[in-house]
Amino acid sequence: MESKRVWWAVLLVLWLAISGSTQIFQDPYLEPEQSRLLGGLGMTWIDDQPYTTFTLAPDFAFGKFGFGLYFQLLFDNQNGFQLRKDEYKGGVGLLRAVRYVRYGHKYDPVYLRLGSIESYTMGSGFLMWNYNNASNYDKRKVGVVADLDFGKIGIESIYSSLANLEIVGGNFYLRPFRFMNPVPPLLGRFRVHATYLHDDRLLGGTLLDSTETLDVLGFGADLQWLDLPFLKSAVYWDYGKIIHFGSGNAVGINAIFPDLIGVFGLGARFEKRYLGAQFIPSLFGPLYELNRNLGVTAMLQAQPKTEGYFGELSGHVIKRIRLIGSFQKLNGISHSGILHLEASAPRLVPRFELRAYYDKTNIETFKDARTLDFNSVATVEVGYQLNRFLMLTTIYRWYWVEQTDASGLTVYKPVERIEPRISFHYAF
Repeated sequence: MESKRVWWAVLLVLWLAISGSTQIFQDPYLEPEQSRLLGGLGMTWIDDQPYTTFTLAPDFAFGKFGFGLYFQLLFDNQNGFQLRKDEYKGGVGLLRAVRYVRYGHKYDPVYLRLGSIESYTMGSGFLMWNYNNASNYDKRKVGVVADLDFGKIGIESIYSSLANLEIVGGNFYLRPFRFMNPVPPLLGRFRVHATYLHDDRLLGGTLLDSTETLDVLGFGADLQWLDLPFLKSAVYWDYGKIIHFGSGNAVGINAIFPDLIGVFGLGARFEKRYLGAQFIPSLFGPLYELNRNLGVTAMLQAQPKTEGYFGELSGHVIKRIRLIGSFQKLNGISHSGILHLEASAPRLVPRFELRAYYDKTNIETFKDARTLDFNSVATVEVGYQLNRFLMLTTIYRWYWVEQTDASGLTVYKPVERIEPRISFHYAF
């Protein structure tokens, strides 16, 4: 029954993926260049419980500055239209309605963002890859990222939650040959980097141990050895060390064909990983907020020495269908597969907008990849433009929540949420 119920969501993600994205649904690093006002009334089913919804979600863009809100009220249809307060309890409360405030865009020389962090990668992603501080949709956090690139030196940095000191860190990089005059043509693109990440609030199973922290160090180098109009390619090496646990390293290569005969764009990446005992690559990933609650320490202690791989494909078709898909796995380690899919087709069919993303960990077989459980986070949006101002939209969300059982222990369960609504849509 569960499989049938979620098949349409997974199939839509896969269909879009097969069609051709380098961008995530509601990509936090490509906010709209044009201001727009979104809002509307609709219905939401959360675990078969119906709610009436009122949503206001504007985006404002003023040159390099922009901010977006996502304010939603849910009224319980079966309990006298009582307001559901789960999304605004604890932490920063109503500040969760601020989706982002930003200056610039990701990969600009200056990029600053305050709000939800839906997909953040440092360097090649060996330590932090597609980290998401909003994977628990009801308790999404307000964090800060700041990226500065001064040409010769630069930094990527993150502070995951303003409410508490949780994940904080940065990746400092240096292009040493740019200090020479003249700058060597190829070596000017050579870069070395060092990374430090700290988690101050690990959860040990169901109990918070405020003295248990996690520190991760890393360093590496990369070189963009091809920079042609039709082909770009880079090679890289990374080393990571989890303090009091293990270490690992990886070598990789990518290739990007930005424009093939004016119709296609294609990118590919492959990474080989050599991992010591008690080390997990890309530890700070899309479902880290769940893993840290289940016990990161126990996960690390259980990891044997092994090897693994990471592969990624991305592309576009006439810039109307975009895709990115990646998979990583450790050799000889059961249920170590991690899948990430993103897809969008905002202008493929007139009046229709299609967007989706899907993250899944703990994969061993294809059945695991297509089965939604508390190791999964998925969003699928289908919109139809009724006229210039009105849009009929259905959003499907699958995420996880924390709950307290009868004995007082914290447990984690998946939540299915369906939101059909008529939205007011105006760009200016």
